[in-house]
Amino acid sequence: MPAVLPVIECHRDEVWELPAKAEVIAWSDRTGIEMFKYGDHMMGIQGHPEYTKDILLHLIDRLLQRNFIVDSIAVEARARVEELEPDREMWKKVCINFLKGRL
Repeated sequence: MPAVLPVIECHRDEVWELPAKAEVIAWSDRTGIEMFKYGDHMMGIQGHPEYTKDILLHLIDRLLQRNFIVDSIAVEARARVEELEPDREMWKKVCINFLKGRL
């Protein structure tokens, strides 16, 4: 695991407790459980490593069009999205290494 691995988080859902045999493998200032594994075959990731800037911008537009957020929130969210771009290749390596039992 790299020491730092940015991930897009776009909601406030979080895991607070794990089953007895699960192990926390990553945490952040936002949540104590960013990633966990349960044995060698199950891994949970709090954020969305599959998301890109384009996906987030599309979500913001959909929320705005449906009046779930106001213009000022959309403007702020779009500005924050411009700062994001997770390392998709590193996330791919982490997931592959997990599946190969090397995490």
